[in-house]
Amino acid sequence: MPEIWRASAKIYWCPNCNVPLIAPRCGLCSEKATKAHGSPPKDFRPALNYDLKILKETVEREFGAKACNVIVPSTMVLLNKVPYVDQANEVIVDGWVMGNFYYSPDKGIWRFRPSYEGAARLALERAAPYVEVLKDNIRLWDELTRSEFRGDSIPPSGKYVILVNPKFLTIGVAVSLDYGKLKVVKVWEPHKPHIRDRKSDWEAAIKANVPHMEVEEKRAMALITKATEGRKVFVSYSGGKDSLVALLLTTKALGGVPLLFNDTGIEAPATLEHVWDVANKFGLELIYASAGDIFWRSLPTYGPPARDYRWCCKVCKLVPIAKAVKEKFQGEVYTVLGQRKYESFARLRAPVVERSRWIPNLLSVSPIRDWSALHVWLYLMREKVEFNPLYKEGFDRIGCWLCPACELAEFERVKELYPGLWSKWEEGALSWCKEKGLPQEWFKLGLWRWRKLPGDAKKFALRMRVDINEIEQKLVGLKEVDVSLFVRPCENLYEAQGSIRGSLNLNRIAVMLKCIGGRVSINEKLGLVMLRTDEGVALLNREGIFSVRAEDDHSLRRVVKAFVKSLLRAKYCNLCGSCRNWCPTGSITIVDEEVKVSGSCLGCKSCIHACPVATYMYKLLVSIVSEDYDQS
Repeated sequence: MPEIWRASAKIYWCPNCNVPLIAPRCGLCSEKATKAHGSPPKDFRPALNYDLKILKETVEREFGAKACNVIVPSTMVLLNKVPYVDQANEVIVDGWVMGNFYYSPDKGIWRFRPSYEGAARLALERAAPYVEVLKDNIRLWDELTRSEFRGDSIPPSGKYVILVNPKFLTIGVAVSLDYGKLKVVKVWEPHKPHIRDRKSDWEAAIKANVPHMEVEEKRAMALITKATEGRKVFVSYSGGKDSLVALLLTTKALGGVPLLFNDTGIEAPATLEHVWDVANKFGLELIYASAGDIFWRSLPTYGPPARDYRWCCKVCKLVPIAKAVKEKFQGEVYTVLGQRKYESFARLRAPVVERSRWIPNLLSVSPIRDWSALHVWLYLMREKVEFNPLYKEGFDRIGCWLCPACELAEFERVKELYPGLWSKWEEGALSWCKEKGLPQEWFKLGLWRWRKLPGDAKKFALRMRVDINEIEQKLVGLKEVDVSLFVRPCENLYEAQGSIRGSLNLNRIAVMLKCIGGRVSINEKLGLVMLRTDEGVALLNREGIFSVRAEDDHSLRRVVKAFVKSLLRAKYCNLCGSCRNWCPTGSITIVDEEVKVSGSCLGCKSCIHACPVATYMYKLLVSIVSEDYDQS
């Protein structure tokens, strides 16, 4: 079951100045504000150029030009992301939710469905189709026949209709069906509109929030100063709005510190240009980490990344960053991040100061952890700094342009702006699909973004007439390492038998097995590799058949896991260098495109834990069946 947001940003609205606030009292008129309406986590952001353009076009297509002036009366429109099968936002005007602005992946278009406030305003202005419901009460999903409502403005099938009661108060929204019927898709208590006399604007909003921003700015600067005092520091700069604010706060608190940007190899050209512009404008050293073409070299092996299979983050982001930090800094170093708790559940749980799990000797400080997106945007507007131009092009996040966390609406925008990049990605992904026997729809409908499809994605796939069972069977069929565990305490038997498909390089396997610890021997004549550790013994032949024995259940499982991961490392190593970055003794080198392990190796397994192949290919390719006896 998906997690539910229980934390919400504290966003207010001044009824007098008609502007959003990040504190409960207006800095312009000193009036006490009311809470702004919206769904948790209420991470409101301003609708910028492209957002406003598409919103206006959508509302006009749904209801007409008059409706557009009702829903978008000024440029001060806020968007609040809400859960949906694809991209969806609440549209906030005057502190009220006007409706849901969402992308329909079935039809490939944007839609707008009014909420209680938006519907009330549209009905008041006679700016949208409406009917008077004659029934005493209606329920969600009711189908209303012509005898149950009165009105002539019934739109074509599939369009929205506002429902009013005899007192002309809105009570819901329906969808027009064939034969003049209406299907109720939203219901609420009778509602009248809340029209504000004063139009809002961003200049007034900035002034109204200046006192609150100054308090938060001082608090953030104090945190940066205290956390990093006497230590080496750099700012992690992604090219996004949050890291830009982190940069501004750090330069005010500490002066000029280096910027570190990681080019994953799948960054938008506009982002690359923006990063250099920022470094030059502020006169800061730019530590340029780069993954090169590792994503494209890894794609044929790993396949498309997914939300539950993010090999790309480790290969394209963490490995090059770790390498750059290790080369630039000696010992412990701090980085200032533009990380906020309203971005994801993981970041909601992350502390303000945290030691990196993936990069040695790196600690992070998140001075704007408690800021909302509205706070960030107001601060940037006040500072009058140039932000990444992609925000004006409809993107609400900056990062890899093919990230599996993106929605289909964002991918459509990428196709429009960067058709060449998208064609390269599509060609590589479809080639992998063909090789694995997966239907093209798996990629084209965005189902590749999950290895295990969630409920909403399954429903969408079914609506698009995709055979989910076939896809799931194909994904299961990717398993190429089969392991059977035989755990029988009554017989003192703790053994595993298994096999790995495909060609094997026994010498490379022997090198990788050294990292487990113990003794490794190879008999090329017989085609055997043997591993002996304190916990067990493993034997592999050139046909890929292996066996593992241990003295107890836990030892067996540990040896099997480390042994199989080592086999996968030997077979699929893409020379990313993560093992070398993490080795505490410097025992690992890469020579002539081969990993070498010297005799100083401690067998600590740090390199195995840090290896993307060991982590992700193990999840993707390994099937383990336990044939334990019931030990009760």
